[in-house]
Amino acid sequence: MEQQKRSARTEERLIPVLLREGMGVLTIGWDLAIPIVGGVLIGHALDRWLSTGYTFTLGLLVLGVMGAYYNLLRLIHRLNNDRRGVKEEESDETS
Repeated sequence: MEQQKRSARTEERLIPVLLREGMGVLTIGWDLAIPIVGGVLIGHALDRWLSTGYTFTLGLLVLGVMGAYYNLLRLIHRLNNDRRGVKEEESDETS
């Protein structure tokens, strides 16, 4: 009986965590694409306006890739912290 109650409480807490993690994972594509594409578009517009070849396009492409990977690392760090918090709560319940 106690095991069933504990299982139900764990499921109630797990569903919001899974939804939050799922939504975070769904945004990975946007977190990667927007900085890269935005950097290229802005760089291309600056290159056309200033007649500088591909200088700004390549520079802002590199910055966009760096920004995209920074966003990815932040997401991984946040998911890891959330998972660590859930594991701590589960260990507190069993104590």
